[in-house]
Amino acid sequence: MPESVRRKYERRGRRAVAALLALGVVMLAVAIVAATSTMGSITHDTEEVEQTLQRQAAISRLTTYNEQIAAGHRGFLIQPDPAFTRVVIEATSAFRSEEEELEGLLRGAQAQEEKLQRIKQLSEERNQIIEAMFSDPAMAFSRARELDFSRDRGVVITQQIRILAETMSKVEEDELVRRNRAQLASLVQFYVVGGVALALLVTVLLAAVILVLRYNRDLTLAQRGLREAYEGLEEAVETRTAELTRANQEIQRFAYIVSHDLRSPLVNVLGFTSELEEARKILLAHLTSLYAEHPELRDRDALLAVEEDLPEAVGFIRASTEKMDRLINSILELSRQGRRTLAPERLDMSEMVDGIAASLHQLAEDAGARIVVKPIPDVESDRIALEQILSNLVENALKYLSPERSGLVTIEGHREGDTVEIDVIDNGRGIAPVDHERIFELFRRAGTQDQAGEGIGLANVRALAYRLGGTIEVKSDLDQGARFRLSLPAKFSSWEAKT
Repeated sequence: MPESVRRKYERRGRRAVAALLALGVVMLAVAIVAATSTMGSITHDTEEVEQTLQRQAAISRLTTYNEQIAAGHRGFLIQPDPAFTRVVIEATSAFRSEEEELEGLLRGAQAQEEKLQRIKQLSEERNQIIEAMFSDPAMAFSRARELDFSRDRGVVITQQIRILAETMSKVEEDELVRRNRAQLASLVQFYVVGGVALALLVTVLLAAVILVLRYNRDLTLAQRGLREAYEGLEEAVETRTAELTRANQEIQRFAYIVSHDLRSPLVNVLGFTSELEEARKILLAHLTSLYAEHPELRDRDALLAVEEDLPEAVGFIRASTEKMDRLINSILELSRQGRRTLAPERLDMSEMVDGIAASLHQLAEDAGARIVVKPIPDVESDRIALEQILSNLVENALKYLSPERSGLVTIEGHREGDTVEIDVIDNGRGIAPVDHERIFELFRRAGTQDQAGEGIGLANVRALAYRLGGTIEVKSDLDQGARFRLSLPAKFSSWEAKT
């Protein structure tokens, strides 16, 4: 293929790939912003629905205790039995507790608070009537014979409380309907945004595939033209071979361009965030100077946007981009490890672990911890993989120490039949039982996230242990330290060798 034609294809390919990648980055950024905003609305609506349900439940319980008090009151007037006394006392205590809980839930809802205050006033009045009844049961029983229950003050109060509670419940039902509709609208918006973003990204992917296919088609046509042009000539074979070789190299270079440029948008985003930060500083200095000379022009919202909103947004973009870059590097590293050929050899485990402890001595000293190495049986395995596993486990133990005590990390081992079990034990903050499997999953972390990491280390540990024909497990409770146990065949026996 002529050099000019090759360069034309290469320039065309570069421009097309750059345009598609730029479009993909823009769409991804728009989708992230829209999804973040929508998720905020969904979270807010969900919290409001939950609060309304709590109010409804509290009002319902208040109504139930109100009826229990009324039933006990009437029962005592008909027959002064201690059982009715207990019912009234327990229901009254529960009624007061619900009043206090409901008062906290209704804070900010003025109309509902006013109704609750009225209920509390009526409840106090009824409590006085009931206390008088309990203090002189004989008089209450005597008066009950001639009492018209429909006109009794205690009964009237119960009815008034019932009506107020029903009114409050109706208000909360209406509010729940409104908030459910808002939540549904937010969910619909979220799915629409997600669907549109997915459709756009699929479109970009299809465009990239079509571009590659078209590029390959052009190369094929060019190769066919070469074959036709040199058909019958003795030197055509050599020429065609050279052209085909160059064409294959072009395809490989094009594939490299696509792979290499996948990271370019991340670099661009980081560069633009730095420019935004510099622009923000210039703008802040300008506003500060302007407000100093002309205080009447001071705009609090503009200053707040420059001082807080913009740095927060830039920080979020930078952190997300850096995290994405770290994840790409980590995944590539995992891929390389998975392709590396294992080289089993006889290993002096005590010597290996002593070396690991020595390499982490400074880290342990900075953390105020000690590393204790006990005897470990020798094994036949891959040195690099085993060093990575044990280094990661010890380093994790030093990262997640408890601030309440001096750190101690112990490495020990023993043999069980054809298996060597190596334990890495620490007295750190521990791991909740529900998280024992989560910590070995890729990109999953557990507990307080106060240490740097991407959730890849322990996933890599388990993958390496499996390649070595072994297993890794953890035993731990919160604030009780952790024991990671690596079980390996004493003589190398990887699953890869069996498949």
